[in-house]
Amino acid sequence: MSAKLHLHLETMEHGAILLEGRLPGAVLDLENDPTVHNIGEITYKLTAERKSHEILVRGTVEAPMDLECSRSGLFFSTIVQESAFLRDYSISDLKGHIDLTEDIREAVLINIPAYPVSPEARSKDFVIPEISTDEDPDPTPSAWSALDDLNLPKT
Repeated sequence: MSAKLHLHLETMEHGAILLEGRLPGAVLDLENDPTVHNIGEITYKLTAERKSHEILVRGTVEAPMDLECSRSGLFFSTIVQESAFLRDYSISDLKGHIDLTEDIREAVLINIPAYPVSPEARSKDFVIPEISTDEDPDPTPSAWSALDDLNLPKT
């Protein structure tokens, strides 16, 4: 994970600050997950403020991606969002900065549904699509096809 979001404590000396930006989708480390494709950038809009001996960070985090529908098996586009991102950090535990990257990653991953369902599959008129195989049937008959044509007298 090369991209990081660090919040330096000295930037908050004059009050709350707004953190707004993007992290690459690679932060989620989902490249090898066959049920997730086309992960876009993680967008965040956070407010950080000092409250007594803590730093309070709150806001929204979201990431566009394609998920495999658990009903149809087809991929659909969606935005995974944490609209109530809220974390607090004890100032005594910090070393001059906070790395928010892991918490943002966790917020997105937790909100990916375990069994995602596309909007089309939620419809009461939904019919599971037939999976077409573009394979041609084997033109050579099997060894058993000769027995299918055999007329034996009934005993």
